[in-house]
Amino acid sequence: MKRIAGFALLSLFMTAPFLSAQPAEGIPKTLLPLPLLRLIINEASGDVALQNEIYLAGVNRNRKAEEYVNGYFETRFVLERLKEYGITDSRIIDLPTRAPKTWDAEAGELWILKPAPRKIADLKEVPASLCSGSATLDVSGELVYVGPGNQERFYEGKDVKGRIVLVSGSPQGAQRLAVEKFGAAAIIGYSSSHPEFDPDEVGWSGINASEGMKPTIGFMVSERQGRDLRDQLERGAKIEMRAWAKTQMVPYKEQMVEAVLPGKDYPNEELVFTAHLFEGFAKQGANDNISGCAAILETARTLRKMLDEGQIPPLKRTVRFLFIPEISGTSAYLKAYPDIARHFFANINEDMVGEGLIKNQSMMELVQSPLSIPSYFNDVIGAFYEWMGTTQRNNEGREAYLPVWSPTGSRDPFYYVIDPYSGGSDHVVFIESGLRIPAVMLIVWPDQWYHTSGDTVDKSDSTQLKRVAVIGAAAAAFLAGAGPDEIEALVAEVGRRSFERLGGDLARAEAMIAAADKAKLYDVYREADNILTQALLREDATLDSIRFFIRGEARLEALLKVKRTGLAGCRGPLGKELEEAYKAHCARDGVAPQRISLNADEIRLGKLVPERLEKLEGVFDSRAFSQMRRDMKDAPTYNLGRTETEVRNLIDGKRTILQIRNAAAAAAAPVGLKDVETFLRLLEKTGYVKIRTI
Repeated sequence: MKRIAGFALLSLFMTAPFLSAQPAEGIPKTLLPLPLLRLIINEASGDVALQNEIYLAGVNRNRKAEEYVNGYFETRFVLERLKEYGITDSRIIDLPTRAPKTWDAEAGELWILKPAPRKIADLKEVPASLCSGSATLDVSGELVYVGPGNQERFYEGKDVKGRIVLVSGSPQGAQRLAVEKFGAAAIIGYSSSHPEFDPDEVGWSGINASEGMKPTIGFMVSERQGRDLRDQLERGAKIEMRAWAKTQMVPYKEQMVEAVLPGKDYPNEELVFTAHLFEGFAKQGANDNISGCAAILETARTLRKMLDEGQIPPLKRTVRFLFIPEISGTSAYLKAYPDIARHFFANINEDMVGEGLIKNQSMMELVQSPLSIPSYFNDVIGAFYEWMGTTQRNNEGREAYLPVWSPTGSRDPFYYVIDPYSGGSDHVVFIESGLRIPAVMLIVWPDQWYHTSGDTVDKSDSTQLKRVAVIGAAAAAFLAGAGPDEIEALVAEVGRRSFERLGGDLARAEAMIAAADKAKLYDVYREADNILTQALLREDATLDSIRFFIRGEARLEALLKVKRTGLAGCRGPLGKELEEAYKAHCARDGVAPQRISLNADEIRLGKLVPERLEKLEGVFDSRAFSQMRRDMKDAPTYNLGRTETEVRNLIDGKRTILQIRNAAAAAAAPVGLKDVETFLRLLEKTGYVKIRTI
């Protein structure tokens, strides 16, 4: 009966708002009214986005040397489009450079000389074939296969001095041994992201050109070409090859484009869109990530035109668009413009969003903001994802409920998945910093042509680009335009989803107890109870985050209070339910149940509070921190895995080390209290935090 009572209470809060959101005429409701969504759908153009992608990345090209000095084609093009669309508050920004010069290739070819002359690779044809960092050299020699080439055993019985080595992997992975130790003249590698899907794609790669390293040349060939060369060698063939390249180091600048749609009522509250225009300057990719830039460009155009025509009211809050060098550019921007960064309340990062889902055998993934930054934001973007997925599915052979299709695009369903936080793109800069800005990533994943010569515009789908632009414009219209009606809808949406998540956390906690070994049952119960405790705290904080929009309005505060009170009321019955499950399993295993109590370490660490110092207030430089650890004598070891980001984010000057550990363990994965303490002590030793006793 107690179990039934607990779920009944939870169901009461989950069911009422869900019933009010049932489909009308086959089209489900979501956060924006359907008439406004129709206007956005009719304006946003996947074909315009695809045309811009084609202009920017119609081919993989070898960048001209003068671009590094005078400015890049991409930044000029994006700025011209923004001005054409009437977004006058836009500009190119020169960012601080990481180094005074950068590598540039002018020409490069790879040939078989014997037994019969044949060109294998040419920079002019496939820019990915010449590894960045290659020196100006012209070398010839016999080809020797050394497997991956990254261990000495692969060179046993083989003389590679002055020869060209073939490796089944990255040339840089073999460089230390092949070139530096054994004297090879050049390296040919074959490795790509999905050779099983496309054996002719050539992976992007580089070699180490640091001072003191021997100059060499690296070439990449496709999996098919690499295996053919390997097979010939294993059959006893003698292959002589020539590799030559003409390269240089050039002065360069690091650039980005910024555009702003100013808010009327609260201009200093900003939603920021990001998409990386550059990922290094030698590589270009249509999907990675010109598609993201084309998509946010189309979102900007859609909003500007609808605002100008009065289809949506003036934005209350500002929307900013940043087209940046990946991660380094975002970090540099936040450091250069801290007064602007301080105004950001949420980030939508679009990275690799344009590929056709069926063609790519992929999903449109929403990577959520981490649980250490509880916010309404995940639920807003998730709601628009789910709405798009529902409306675009084929309905028993009929067309979609509300087709969001492009004239030249596919009729694919909107296959999507909503996943927990992971890194790898510009959203991490907003999350993993003292700013702690909620950020999500929109991405087509997996990507069968990731970081290869196959990342070209023929893989893109104008329908997919249209849908992404619609999601972006809808989210911006809702968040930047949120008034009382939108806030009321947000309270209902987040409330419903909070109780759904709480049900999932309870189920996870009970499953842990059910699977526990007899000897560890008490410890598992403690972790299970922590999961429930932290879930309630986290969901309350998620609901409380809506107060950002409410601004003390009594009616809306009352609505929010009802949700939070209902959530708090679940702690007693759900906690009792978990306790009864624990006692039942104790009876099954013949052990006496124990009440949860703190051990000595927990009592000690429950009195220590880490506080951020200046080094942890801005953008966290993970590379610098890792290098600091490597340089430190007798650096302490710890194992936090994926929870390290969560632990760092949870440092707020209020939580104790024990509370940080408990929150991180419930959010990501079980983690030891000692590991958390060691990490925080290391942050203290390296000047990122100070730890005070309470």
